[in-house]
Amino acid sequence: MHDPAFLPSSAPALPPGPRSAHAHVIPVPLFHPFRPHPGVEPAPQDAAAELLLCALRDHLLAAGHELSRCTLKMAGEPHPLAVDLVDLTTGRLVIARGTISRPALQEAIGELLDLSGLFGNTLTKTLLVPEPPDSDLTRLLTTLGITRLWPRGAVFCEDGECPA
Repeated sequence: MHDPAFLPSSAPALPPGPRSAHAHVIPVPLFHPFRPHPGVEPAPQDAAAELLLCALRDHLLAAGHELSRCTLKMAGEPHPLAVDLVDLTTGRLVIARGTISRPALQEAIGELLDLSGLFGNTLTKTLLVPEPPDSDLTRLLTTLGITRLWPRGAVFCEDGECPA
């Protein structure tokens, strides 16, 4: 695990989006808690999402990936939009959910589509979940171009492919 004292003070640059003129990007340190998001009341599944994000962050940093986090302050919005994690090495936008319930995944789909558009649809939309979702939700995610990522031991499975 990286010591936050030795991390650069500025976050890596994020890919600009077509609506970036309407969003003020506020970098968030990688070791700042992921959940709950600003302006959102904590839910029980936030603790599970936090654990997933921390595990993925540590896994990717150990593999040498460049990561970034931020919030986007949108004109006219009361609370900033939180970006869970961006893997700049692979061009992946990650949103986490601590449950695979249908309402949680529906909310995550909307969040991924919205945030992806703010980055010009240049990042791979990825949903980090504790386990694979049901087959009907898997089909929906695939249709929308959203990859699924979940932990299995010390590795992460993606869209049904798990490293040995």
